[in-house]
Amino acid sequence: MDKNLLKSKIEYINEILDKNLPTSDESYGKICEAMRYSVLNGGKRLRAIMLLEAFRMFSGSKETEEKLVYPFVTAIECIHGYSLVHDDLPAMDNDVLRRGKPTTHVAYGHAMGVLAGDALLNYAFEKNSSIAVGLSDPKDALKVLKALNTVSVKAGYSGMIGGQVLDTTEKYNDNVKTPGFTEIDALSFDKKDIDKLKYILRIYELKTSCLFEAALLSGAILGGASEDDLKLIETAGYALGIAFQIEDDILDVTSDASTLGKSVNVDEKNDKDTVVRLYGMDKAKALVDLYTEKAVECLKKTGKDTGFLCELFESLVYRRL
Repeated sequence: MDKNLLKSKIEYINEILDKNLPTSDESYGKICEAMRYSVLNGGKRLRAIMLLEAFRMFSGSKETEEKLVYPFVTAIECIHGYSLVHDDLPAMDNDVLRRGKPTTHVAYGHAMGVLAGDALLNYAFEKNSSIAVGLSDPKDALKVLKALNTVSVKAGYSGMIGGQVLDTTEKYNDNVKTPGFTEIDALSFDKKDIDKLKYILRIYELKTSCLFEAALLSGAILGGASEDDLKLIETAGYALGIAFQIEDDILDVTSDASTLGKSVNVDEKNDKDTVVRLYGMDKAKALVDLYTEKAVECLKKTGKDTGFLCELFESLVYRRL
């Protein structure tokens, strides 16, 4: 990964965010300040970059990029930011560090942490829905609505939030529907372990993959991708999320807070089932490799210029950024 190129893309996204996030307004207390802190407090802007790069894979229109894509770039970072703010709350993971700085509820208080997250989620859809108002081209309007619906579903109760619910309130049970993950058949898991593994991967798919899918799909939709290409893009995002989350579980055990910029050993503290805790480091690493390869393979099948995104995927999973 060309780190200078990545740095320039991060700076580009940060400029978009700085211009599009609400400025501090004391007539609403410190909510705008807390919103900006939550989003602008570091971060690699990976979902926003994926959205922008997916758009550019299928469209080269600078005008469309500024008019349609910038608000979605802002929105995806607001949604990601709100999810982290709420994930860090005492009722969830109870983390005090995020990106090496105090979490929002530590910096601004518990109530403001809740409200800042709420405000960011609402602001995301305010930015997205505002695009469609006044669009004269019905094709553009349809793209925006389709992209908006995709983000809404992937971030909602049947997507990211559903994954968080299962992750925080549920232990394994037979009532949660788990799709057949044929990829894991290549590894030597005992049959008795498969159902529980599928359940854990289902949580990973919902809480992590869905927002990667939302970023990639919304960018591709706005760029005019075909239905076949959208299926490939969605599968790539799904596989990326699985690989990323398992690697995150590995780092929770093997890394330290100063390196990660957040607390470690959280899973053990919260007695959370993970692939690492249940099946060991070797199986976890094998799954990371398998799903990373699948994500890259799906990107390449589009036949587009995916060189940067493929490198980004691999660097993201293995934390080479």
